[in-house]
Amino acid sequence: MSSVGPVPMPVIVILLALLASMALARLWPRPRAAAEPSAAGLVLDMLLLGLLCGRGVFIAAHLELYRQAPWSVLQIADGGYSLPVALVSGAGWGLWALRRHPSLRLSVLCSAGVGVLLWAAGGLVISQWQGTHMPLPAAQTVDLQGQARPLQQYRGRPLVLNLWATWCGPCRREMPVLAQAQQAHPQIQFAFVNQGETAEDVQVFLSSARLSLHNVLLDAASDTSTALGVKAYPATLFFDAQGRLQELHVGELTAAGLEHKLRRLR
Repeated sequence: MSSVGPVPMPVIVILLALLASMALARLWPRPRAAAEPSAAGLVLDMLLLGLLCGRGVFIAAHLELYRQAPWSVLQIADGGYSLPVALVSGAGWGLWALRRHPSLRLSVLCSAGVGVLLWAAGGLVISQWQGTHMPLPAAQTVDLQGQARPLQQYRGRPLVLNLWATWCGPCRREMPVLAQAQQAHPQIQFAFVNQGETAEDVQVFLSSARLSLHNVLLDAASDTSTALGVKAYPATLFFDAQGRLQELHVGELTAAGLEHKLRRLR
């Protein structure tokens, strides 16, 4: 399973982990002190501040890429976060906020820790499941000249598989980012598998957008999406040289977010 409807599974995991940790903090048995803040609210604040700090550090580390497209700073779903910074800053703020509320320390910190463990365990389970049950599919695609190009031909080297359509606004916006990455990373294969459209539709788009892409393929029956359980576009899948799925990103990619994923794919 890659998503629940259009919502990617990693997002589902982090939301469930957050809800579980907030529920634990709220239900934790403890004596009530006068005018104490909400334990569940403190857990939520730890997450939000941690994500904010993690995002800020990631942007600073990839400032050159974000400078090329400043608007992409707002694309918070691109996966651009420094996880160590997020964890340390969230925990640090929690300790500081609890300095005057000793009765809340155990419940808030333990609940936050349980949330982090659930998130990590859920992410690991999804990663292993996808790597085992979502291999590079044996879909039969054709290139723009109508020649058969089975996806299995890309085994043997890391592959970025982009599922897209010309009617999809985010697909159109991210395509220049993917085109630039294809040129900058010749050691990684890129395949752009259009879902459900004709060669004419794709040619018109590529010409109007002045894009030069290699490995543009057509999947008229959307068999690739069906095989991978993808229900929303754009979807970008990162496979290792053995055809095992390493990561799935649903939604528009920024240059910095894509670069971060490509470094982990090598």
